[in-house]
Amino acid sequence: MDKLMAFIKRVSEATDAMLERVLPPEERYPASIHALMRYSSFAGGKRVRPCLVAAAYEACGGADGDERVFKAAAAIEMLHTFSLIHDDLPCMDDDDFRRGKPTAHKAFGEALAVLGGDALCILAFETLASVGRIDIISEIASALGTSGMLGGQVVDIESEGLHVGRETVEYIHMNKTAALIRASIRVGALLADAPADALERLSSYGNNVGLAFQVVDDILDEEGTTETLGKDAGSDAEKGKATYPAVVGMDESKKYAHELIEKAWADIAFLGDKGAILKDLAEYIRVRIS
Repeated sequence: MDKLMAFIKRVSEATDAMLERVLPPEERYPASIHALMRYSSFAGGKRVRPCLVAAAYEACGGADGDERVFKAAAAIEMLHTFSLIHDDLPCMDDDDFRRGKPTAHKAFGEALAVLGGDALCILAFETLASVGRIDIISEIASALGTSGMLGGQVVDIESEGLHVGRETVEYIHMNKTAALIRASIRVGALLADAPADALERLSSYGNNVGLAFQVVDDILDEEGTTETLGKDAGSDAEKGKATYPAVVGMDESKKYAHELIEKAWADIAFLGDKGAILKDLAEYIRVRIS
């Protein structure tokens, strides 16, 4: 895993440098919203989605030194952060901690958290516009809309406290989480001008990895602690959330997570050695429950 850790460090540093470049300075008026945007953006996230952008780009033969990759990666990270800020709000999941720190609404107030999330979303698309690819803007917008993240969030909220089936949980996870992960992979491949057949296989990889990521999160919410997770542990069960452990049990959830990673590996077998980092990133997700 040494090679993967070096890759994650390289991509995280490049993404953070781009975020530093595009985010308004904290002292710019009105300072409060800019402070919130930076507080949430530099709160220590794993930068999984930027890593997937860069890994797909490099696996598909993208040239070195293309700053569009990290503009796209930074934009996707801002969109992910915006979704977390809103997800944590009292009207949503009402969480107190994220990444080991007080959530945005706890640190800055609810109204500013709403506006700060909105601002990150808008800035993300401004940054994407500078990439100069309409297809990439469309790809990410689709992943965020009612057929993606927002749709998943709606069904997640409406399912709280209900006895829903596996199909509903799969819909929530595939849209709320996997959609943006799949888009991250596709954006990297599109920037590298990958052929249609490669893009299709990478899309399947993104779906499987994205779903596995959320299944693992469901498992860790029950088995982890607030200290190790950096967010409120046990909140899913407390709120009656539609999760895999709640619907199929812990053993079946772990089995399914492993199966999804195996499917993801099969999806990228065509890449050979060029897909090594993508394979390692999938394993990185799985080892959290090994």
